[in-house]
Amino acid sequence: MRNKIYPDIPKTIKTDTRKWVRIFTDEGDGYRLYDPLDEIELGRILFDAADHWVYDGELLTIDEQEEVAGAISGHDRQMNVLLNSVYEK
Repeated sequence: MRNKIYPDIPKTIKTDTRKWVRIFTDEGDGYRLYDPLDEIELGRILFDAADHWVYDGELLTIDEQEEVAGAISGHDRQMNVLLNSVYEK
């Protein structure tokens, strides 16, 4: 796995389950995830060259993992633009 250095990575996101996740860039390994309210490590998100992600941890649900990975890679913004364009028609 290699680190995807996205220039506009969010520093903190709020998932649909109302969990706050702070995202830190690891040194070449991916992204460390931290819950600033409960003050616990949530694991890591790793990306490969094809933008596939793997969650290394046990505390996030699959939906939360997908939200965090989408926020890091920018896929969530692309989906929001697509949904907004559909609703505008």
